[in-house]
Amino acid sequence: MTLWLIAGLVALLVALWLGRPFFRRGQIEANEAEYAISIYRDQQDELQRDCDEGRISEAERDAAEREIERRTLRAARNLDTSPSIGRPAPLLAALAALFVLAGSIGLYAWLGTPTAEDQPLAARQAEMRERLAQAGDLESQAQILAARVEENPDSFEDWWMLARSYAAMGDHSMAAGAYRQAARLRDDDPAVLSAYGEAMTLANGNKVPMAARLVFAQVQQKTDDPRARYYLALAKAQAQDFEGALAGWVSLLQDSTAEAPWVPLVRRDIVNMVRFVEGDLLAVLPDATPDELAKAGQTPTPTAEATTSPSAEIAALKASLTETPKNWEASIRLARLEAAQGTPEAAQAALEEAKRLYAGAPFVLAKLNEAGAELGFGAGDDATRRRGPSDADVAAASQMSEDERDAMVRGMVDGLATRLEAQPDDLEGWLMLIRSYAVLQLVPEAEGAVQDAKLAFQGNVEGLREIERLALTLGIPQS
Repeated sequence: MTLWLIAGLVALLVALWLGRPFFRRGQIEANEAEYAISIYRDQQDELQRDCDEGRISEAERDAAEREIERRTLRAARNLDTSPSIGRPAPLLAALAALFVLAGSIGLYAWLGTPTAEDQPLAARQAEMRERLAQAGDLESQAQILAARVEENPDSFEDWWMLARSYAAMGDHSMAAGAYRQAARLRDDDPAVLSAYGEAMTLANGNKVPMAARLVFAQVQQKTDDPRARYYLALAKAQAQDFEGALAGWVSLLQDSTAEAPWVPLVRRDIVNMVRFVEGDLLAVLPDATPDELAKAGQTPTPTAEATTSPSAEIAALKASLTETPKNWEASIRLARLEAAQGTPEAAQAALEEAKRLYAGAPFVLAKLNEAGAELGFGAGDDATRRRGPSDADVAAASQMSEDERDAMVRGMVDGLATRLEAQPDDLEGWLMLIRSYAVLQLVPEAEGAVQDAKLAFQGNVEGLREIERLALTLGIPQS
């Protein structure tokens, strides 16, 4: 009852305040002519102040005053000069007050809950977080768990769930702190320590810090934890112990089942490490797929069935090239088999597709042209012959070591760059130079070639479009 009395009194006071203007006595109010003239009077005062302060001259002031007087006279003729009279309206005021009072009370009785208990802001926020957490909101779950561990800091389950929530949110720094508390409460349980070390590594940009390395070593002393083994091998790789890292990953893969969730990651790192150290992938990964062999920079070895059956080898090569198109040696082998089977059109198509993929690699183009000439398809177009090595170069290259061939390719690319300095209007030459640098993984040189090509063709919209399209395709940064 007290609530209703207070609400009614407040509503009455508000209604009386709103109706106050209606109870005033009648009075004469200024008309709009007086307001307009007062504005022009203020303008004249402003002009006089500007003149006194030296902002305008007296002649400018006099001219402006004459203009203001002219406008004042014109405004006075057009405006209503009769005064207006304000009259009280108590009946209208009473009706307005009653309407406000009745409407407020009725609206509250309809929409409000006068019998509800008081709910402080903190309680309402906690209720909202509970609803969001039940709906799967990770941030709300983390906030609830953080509040719980403040109240009960010795609860392992709460610290563990809090750490997992932070990890799911991607906040690995906070997750590491929560995992550390959970490990303390579980007497350095290996599973908890392993998760703690991983969180520290992820928070450090996937680089294993010394603290995490010590944690993983402690875990490995207690149990054969695959996560600890993986990160210890990663730590060796980051310390430039590449052979040790490769041995660690291979050992982990051998001890894991094919269905283990970490197997794809371990195989990927093995392939990358073999490529980096220029090793033999089949020696460490006998069941390597053609795609993994290609990523390791190695040519898939034909199966025994393919060796005895040309058609089976053709099918295997086509499947391999579908997965990994950029394998020029496999393309040449496919072309020779197709020609031997009496399908020269398919053989020529295989070589042409390889030429398209290696348009920026002169040495590979020379090999493809050599295979085409051997099969009777010609040595390629004039542009390719002109920019590629001569027959003598190809013959000499076949006797070279890998380093010598790389030097030969780099020399041809440098020669192309020198020629473009003298003939900068050769768009195809610039595109070939950019591709060559990209194939050789010379990123700064590729970026420089893109900028030089743009400078050479700065007035050619179509040429600039081709240069930018190629740079975007090859992933070359552009300033």
